[in-house]
Amino acid sequence: MTEKDDRGNLDLTKQIDDQKKEIEYLKKELTLLHENFAIDIRDKDRRIIDLMNINDSHKTTNGDLRALNNQLLRENDKMKEVIDKSVSKLRENGEI
Repeated sequence: MTEKDDRGNLDLTKQIDDQKKEIEYLKKELTLLHENFAIDIRDKDRRIIDLMNINDSHKTTNGDLRALNNQLLRENDKMKEVIDKSVSKLRENGEI
């Protein structure tokens, strides 16, 4: 024969038992939330580091591109001078 819990909802012992069960449940929930929060923070920290590395890489690439652009502009100026001299000679010789 099984014993029936006849303490009822108003019985203080039953209320205490219910509160203990709820406290245990909330402790487990809190532990899960804490673990998820810690994981979330680590993920965000990793993402920040990744973005900082990307930013540094972009700065380096941008610097390299600026240097290349400046070099190309200088070469373009030299080519313009060569072409201008050639055109001038052709004009002097009456070829154009």
